[in-house]
Amino acid sequence: MKLNLLNLISKNYYLVFVTVLFAGIYVYFRYKVKKVEKRRLRSIKRRDINDAIETDSPIDDQEGVIKEKGIVGIEDRFSFIKKILPLFLFILWFISVAIPHLEKVPTVYISIIAAVISVVAGVSLRPFLENLFSGIVISFFKSIKIGDTVMIDKQYGLIEEIGLTYSVLKRWDWVRIVIPNSKLLQKEIEHFTMNDQYVWAHIEFYVAPNADLKKVEQISKEIAKKSSYFNGVEEPAFWVMELQKDTIKCWLAAWSDTPSDAWELRNDLRTNLLIELQKNNIEFHRINLNS
Repeated sequence: MKLNLLNLISKNYYLVFVTVLFAGIYVYFRYKVKKVEKRRLRSIKRRDINDAIETDSPIDDQEGVIKEKGIVGIEDRFSFIKKILPLFLFILWFISVAIPHLEKVPTVYISIIAAVISVVAGVSLRPFLENLFSGIVISFFKSIKIGDTVMIDKQYGLIEEIGLTYSVLKRWDWVRIVIPNSKLLQKEIEHFTMNDQYVWAHIEFYVAPNADLKKVEQISKEIAKKSSYFNGVEEPAFWVMELQKDTIKCWLAAWSDTPSDAWELRNDLRTNLLIELQKNNIEFHRINLNS
C-alpha cells in the first residue's frame, strides 16, 4: 500500500515537473520568436535593396514591391511558427508524460505505432517536412535574407521571397528560380551583400608573351579609373596570374559600391580594355603553327 502511494506521489511530482518545464520552454521560445520577428521586420524596412543588375524596371517601385513581399513573407512564416510551437511542445509533453506508463502497453502495439509513424513521416511527408524545417531554420539565422544578392549554382540574382517550404531567386534577367528550402541550406552560396555591398570586381584576360607588360598594366589601370562605376576608394590592381607558352594570363580588379555596379564595371573593363589593347597593337595570344 505504501509502495503504491509513493509511486503515485512520485508520478504526480514528475507530471508537475514536466508540465512546468514545458510551460517555461513555451514562454521562452514564444518571446524569442516575437523578438526575431520584430528584428527581421525592422531590418527589411530599413534596408536599401538594389537589383542584381540595375535596369529601367517596368515596375515603378521595384524596391517597394520586394519589401512588401518580404514583410508579408516574414509575417506568414512567424505566424505559422507561433501557431505550430504550442502543438509541437504539447506532443513532446504528451510523450514525456506517457513514458512512465509505456511499460503497461504491450511491446507489439508500440512497435506497430512506431512503424506506422516512421512510414508516414519518412516516405510520404519527408520532402515537405524537410523543406518546412529548413524554412524555420532560415527564418532564425542570418545566412540569407530577402534582398540579398547571391550566386547559387552559377545563377546570379536577388533573393526575392523566402517562404516556409521554398524560396525564390530573381535571376539577373528577371527569370524566377524556385528553390526548395532544404536545398538552399545544403548549397554553397556566393553572397555579395552579407556584411556590406562593396565588391572588388575583377576580370581576367590574356596577352601574347611578347607584350609589354608595363604598358598593359598602365592601360588596364587607366581603363578602370575612367569607368563611372569605379568608386575610387583604392587604386585598381593588376596581376600576372600565369605564364604559359603562348599566352600570359592577367587579372584586373577595381572596387565598386554595389553588386549591380560591379556587373557594369566588369562590362566597362572588358569592352574598353579590348579597344585600347587593339589600338596599341597588343595581341591577346600568339599561336605558332608548324607545317
